[in-house]
Order: sequence, then C-alpha cells, then structure tokens
Amino acid sequence: MGQPESRVAIYIDFDNVVISRASQVKESGDSAEVAINVLLDFATRYGRLTISRAYADWSVKKNADYKEQLVARAVELVQLFPAAKTKNGADIRLAVDAIEDLYLHPDITHVVIAAGDSDFVPLAQRARRLGRVVLGVGVAGSISKTLASACDVYIDYDELLDDREKLEAQAKDDAPHASKGAPTPSHGPRTPRRPYPLINEALQGLIAQHPERDWHALSALKNQILRIDSTFKERDYEAGSFSDLLGRYTSQVEVKDNCARLR
Repeated sequence: MGQPESRVAIYIDFDNVVISRASQVKESGDSAEVAINVLLDFATRYGRLTISRAYADWSVKKNADYKEQLVARAVELVQLFPAAKTKNGADIRLAVDAIEDLYLHPDITHVVIAAGDSDFVPLAQRARRLGRVVLGVGVAGSISKTLASACDVYIDYDELLDDREKLEAQAKDDAPHASKGAPTPSHGPRTPRRPYPLINEALQGLIAQHPERDWHALSALKNQILRIDSTFKERDYEAGSFSDLLGRYTSQVEVKDNCARLR
C-alpha cells in the first residue's frame, strides 16, 4: 500500500505580504504586485492544498484588488476589522485558526506560513511539535531570522518569483513551438496558463514530494498539474494528448517509458 497523500494548509498574512512587497520595490520602481499563483503553487508542491486562507482588511483597495485572483484559486478571505487597531491582529487570528485546524484535521501534513513576522515563531514551533512539516515564505527585507529558523523550510518570495519570471520568458521564446505553446482564447473567457511553467512547477512539486525518485510517472505529473490548475486541458494548447504536449519541450523535459524528469 502506498503512502497516504500529503495534505497542505496555507495561511497568508496578506496585509504583511502586500506592505512588505510595496516597501521592497519602493526605490527600485519594480512592480509591487504580489503574484498569487507563485505563493499558492509553492504550497501545492508539497501535496494537495486542502486549506487556503488569506488574512487582511479587504475593504482596503490595495487588498481588495486581489480578491478576484484569490477567490479564483479557492482561497478563503478572512476579514480583519480595522476597528481593533491592533498591530498583531492578523497574527493572533491566523495562529488561532491554524492551531484549531491542526487539531480538527489530523490529516494535514504540511503547514505553509506566508509571512515574515517573528510573532509567528510560536505557531511554527507548535505545528512542528504536533508533527507537521512547516514551510515559510517571506518577502526579502521583512523576513525574521528567528521565524526562518523555526521552519523546516523557509524560502524567499523573490526567489520563487525570479524562477517563475525566467520560466515565463523561456515559454515566450520557446521556438519552434511558441505559437502552439501559447494559451489560446478559443475555449471561453478563461485564459489558460502557459504550459511549460505549469509543467515545470508540477515537476518541482513531484521532486519535493519524492526527492528519492529520478523519474515521475506521467499520470502523477498530470495529477500534480491538476492540483495546481484544476481547469487544465490539453486541447487548450492544441495538443491531442498529454504526451503530445510534453513532446514540445524535449529540450527541458525528458520523457521515457511513460515517465518524465527535468533535464
């Protein structure tokens, strides 16, 4: 019998992430937009995403602008009322919800904390004592070294973003299949994600879940893609099958005996 499926819960201190990102790029002039997919895809690398919550005052425009994107990824929006005027209001609510979830849902194996505040250290420590793997994501410049040390894995959001931007740029220039590899709007208003970044992210997830394996079954790869994007369909990319789609990326993905790996 195979190992039980890993289940992941992610808790996003959204106010903190948005403010930290804006502060980080204030002088550089880079975009302050937070890439929602980058955060959620990172969490999905470690298993099925079963709980997703973002904490913020959603009446504030800079937060409300993300509501549609978050809802599209089935993230629960938790309202923090400004009347409380407590600096750590999000910290307390997030921590209480997370601990409650761990007791109510013992099948949760991984906890992702998207924040940089050292106030989350007790949460990370308690989750680890309860036997969960704790992963942290934070914006450079606002990351507490203490929180990073309290997690099993802590990664810089900018590192994830840089990796995604490189893959997106590579997808745009992916000759000779650039025209076929690009999303097409022919199947409704939904805009499919670019295929190679999606394939790469799915393979990164399988590598994170099964580091001992060199090759990953195509069925497992497609299932991981569907975890990231449940609307994925090969026909959106004018591909007759999943194997046909992978065949467009032979320089990046090696396929053999119904298995695949990154080159």
